[in-house]
Amino acid sequence: MPIFRLMNRAELIGNSCGPGIGKKNNMVFEKNNFENQAGFLTAEIMLALAVMVCAITAAGLMAFSGQTMASDSELDFQAVDLAQKMLEDQRILASDDFRLVNSTTTKEGIFNGRVDVAPQSFFVKSVDAVVDWDISGRSRQTRISALIADYNATAGDDTCDSNLTGDWTNPQIEKVIDFSQFTESASSTYAIGDIDVYKNKLYVGMEKTGTKTDSTFFVFDIANPVAPLLINRIDNNAAAMAGINAIAVNKAYAYVASATTKQFQIIDVSKNPLKIFSHKINNGEEAQSVFYKNGYVYLGLTKASGPEFNIINAQDPNDPVVMGFEIDSAVNDIYVKGDYAYLAHPANLASGIESGREQLTILNVADPANPYRVGGYYHDESLGGNGKSLYSISNKIYLGRTTSHISGAPDTISDFFVFDNPNPGTADVLVLGSQAFSRVGSANGVLVREKFAFVLLGTESQGGDLRILNIADPANIIEKKIVDLPSGANGVGGAAMDCEGNYLYVASVDGAGKSYISVITAR
Repeated sequence: MPIFRLMNRAELIGNSCGPGIGKKNNMVFEKNNFENQAGFLTAEIMLALAVMVCAITAAGLMAFSGQTMASDSELDFQAVDLAQKMLEDQRILASDDFRLVNSTTTKEGIFNGRVDVAPQSFFVKSVDAVVDWDISGRSRQTRISALIADYNATAGDDTCDSNLTGDWTNPQIEKVIDFSQFTESASSTYAIGDIDVYKNKLYVGMEKTGTKTDSTFFVFDIANPVAPLLINRIDNNAAAMAGINAIAVNKAYAYVASATTKQFQIIDVSKNPLKIFSHKINNGEEAQSVFYKNGYVYLGLTKASGPEFNIINAQDPNDPVVMGFEIDSAVNDIYVKGDYAYLAHPANLASGIESGREQLTILNVADPANPYRVGGYYHDESLGGNGKSLYSISNKIYLGRTTSHISGAPDTISDFFVFDNPNPGTADVLVLGSQAFSRVGSANGVLVREKFAFVLLGTESQGGDLRILNIADPANIIEKKIVDLPSGANGVGGAAMDCEGNYLYVASVDGAGKSYISVITAR
């Protein structure tokens, strides 16, 4: 059987052209074929190396990316933990005192944390816990938000929000209400006794009037704080009311400490005309301080033959139930927090009871029928002196005083005190700091918001002003601003103040007995 094989082109050429020519060409072909194979092999090696380099690079990038992602994830978890902690801290503060829930900042390692607080309603706040950090030139942020409400009424009925915006070291008077426009005679005395701001309403009580028919109680709508709108008032008459020394408002009622023999009034402010319930407490003098909490009214009288401090169950406006406690001194101001009542009063050094010799007395009022003293304070340098005004947040108490030196050159006796009172039922207060003022007089009002204390000064001879103090470090109080009030050099000066939103409402009386309310804010 014949054997056939396929012959390449070189062999065919060689056979046809003779043995010599075929062999030469075959050698050339074999050389070229080897060179081509070597070129292909080099290209394949280079391609393989390139693939290998790409694979190694990709693996490296994946490993680096994985490390970056792992690092980012770890930092993300840490940031979330910090944000959650800041938010939980605010919840804890709210359970102690809702007014402690304020904007703040913190720093932990590479993390910059801040808490942004904004009011949602009078007793609900929006809280954002924000954490920022930079890593490898990249900015990162995490945020957790929540609403915190004052479920336990730790702020009482105080709608004076503790959060401030703007520069409160340089506030401005935006509006002045001149009360001479409301009296029959613009030249007559018309002195404000007290004010209270509650849920977009401003309540004003007149201590002295020029005529018997001048209004003694006013209600303004302050939904627009710089455009107060008068919506109701009570005209005075001997059968109803006379001068008003203090006001406390809750829901539909205003509770009034009166200068009349009817020392206590309850005004139904939901009615038009306003409805008045008048009550005589005891045979003492006029009432001059009042505080409301959970259905009870705490009423302070001037020094009397009967109890000067009275606890009143006022759930039935027609038939209040009165329980009294003897202080042996006039009660200038009252603040009630938890189971304790704090009383600011003159020091009666000759008093036979301990509370009478103090300027601040603390009572346990858990059982309204049986209050008892648990602590107090007397400032040794004062040579007597008066406890005049009070405010409290958490376990801190803020006391404004009238020094015993109320005329002549300014002195160095402190008029404002910051106390720590962590265990009011077991120990007296601890002084954290105090402040004396360049103007001799009386600290007629005290408010505290965030790191600032607002102290309202007034005298009978030198007028008054509003002092703004930085109390972030109570041991090193710094006076940041003096706001002059429309009272003149010879006016009584600051008479009363309150706040709501980002506004202060400050009452002052000039030398002619005319009254003004300054609406103050910061931009």
